[in-house]
Amino acid sequence: MSDGFYYWYTGPQDRGGVERVLHVLETHGAHLAHPVSQVVTTLTNGPDLWGEQLPVERAELIGLLTLTDRAEVNFQLWLNEQTDLFTRFRRLSDGGLVVEFGLDGMWPTEQEVAVQAISRVIDAGRNGTWGVVLDRRGITEETDWDGVMLGRPVEVADWPEALGVRPEVAARHPLLRKAQGVSRPPLVFFGEGAGL
Repeated sequence: MSDGFYYWYTGPQDRGGVERVLHVLETHGAHLAHPVSQVVTTLTNGPDLWGEQLPVERAELIGLLTLTDRAEVNFQLWLNEQTDLFTRFRRLSDGGLVVEFGLDGMWPTEQEVAVQAISRVIDAGRNGTWGVVLDRRGITEETDWDGVMLGRPVEVADWPEALGVRPEVAARHPLLRKAQGVSRPPLVFFGEGAGL
């Protein structure tokens, strides 16, 4: 089994944008409805209940994911009947959006399906992408990636597999401006997976 996460920093999504994201994910193996029950579920995030599955209609979830009346929404995508991909849409302090995908609890082949599906979403939305963090091992979980993406001089103790930031963010960050990046507009990528 593996640990890890994949974060995609982008602009807010309207209903059409959310539909496009879900369509790409589902086309590449990460499905919103459970493959057997066909139930779509959100996950509670406290304070009284953590991680409880709540059934929801697809159209309702799409509305929730626009984040017009809340700061975040947690839900499940399914790779197969037993393996889910925890997903969170979360509003950033500057009005942007981070979509967090949890890669823990997956076999390497399942994780690869998830990473490829998420990468397709990012490719489809590349022009609106502010940043990307892929850390299959979860070693940078404690890093303030929001701060990095917002241009703060956050300390980066360990490198994720791939880190993509806007060139102006890389130029301001004490570590990134000295590191060798690979330009893939609109981002500059760092790390082993810089060619992501």
